[in-house]
Amino acid sequence: MKIAISRTGALAGLALAASVAHAQIVPPMDAVEDVNVVGLGVGAAPDYMGSRDRLGAVAPVFRYQLKDSQRYFLLLGPQAQFNILEDQDWRFGPQVTYRFGRGGDVDNATVKQMAGINGAAEAGVFVTYRVKLSSTKMHQINFGGDIAAGSNGTVGSLRMLWWQPLTRSTMLSLGVGTTIASGKWMQTYFGVTNPADIALYRPTLGNLPFNAGSGVKSFNVPFGITQALSTQWLLSVGGRYEKLVNDAKNSPVTSVSGSASQWLFGAGLSYLF
Repeated sequence: MKIAISRTGALAGLALAASVAHAQIVPPMDAVEDVNVVGLGVGAAPDYMGSRDRLGAVAPVFRYQLKDSQRYFLLLGPQAQFNILEDQDWRFGPQVTYRFGRGGDVDNATVKQMAGINGAAEAGVFVTYRVKLSSTKMHQINFGGDIAAGSNGTVGSLRMLWWQPLTRSTMLSLGVGTTIASGKWMQTYFGVTNPADIALYRPTLGNLPFNAGSGVKSFNVPFGITQALSTQWLLSVGGRYEKLVNDAKNSPVTSVSGSASQWLFGAGLSYLF
């Protein structure tokens, strides 16, 4: 499978940054405590949702914790969160994500002819609950979820992440998650209803539209490993496998032009301060 770099690769790369960051190629942001972090993740992710081609992506990472407080601000690519709780185990607060659109710069010859999708800001909330597994720092399981809405619809996720220290300087992470979306959101990214778009998929659709309904969009498995290079520098490598299901899988955008199996991978370097 090739790596596709579009004409606007730098901008599109930012669109993928949140996914790349959440693919565990950055430090264990759900597990870090009482530290500030700045870093950069680089990797490859699907050109668009459902694509079989991958695009280079860059994920800026920044975490700042207020002094003498459990509150913190976190930036993962185009996604920002602010934890408002003063609690050791619960984290909750507002979340904003900018989801870039899909246009004529994609690699697939058919999809690039389809009507474009506008980018949209999605605003909502997130919550995380930590279960400590032992007295070893960062040996824990985090249960989390979020929900956000924008002009293109509403989308939410549920996830579980397990952090396992292997040595004093090496940590393994493994998780499982799912994404659920409204009918409007699914129709935006997987529907084929424009007459010109239907014509592109006539052998599959005939002259009928494909209407994507609400429900589970996908399941995913993120994995990664983080190595401390010093007391302040961390190197992380990892990825995420995502399986599109239901109408996200059955859409011609995926079944004809792309793939239901979505892989992300890369590496990240971070500095603790």
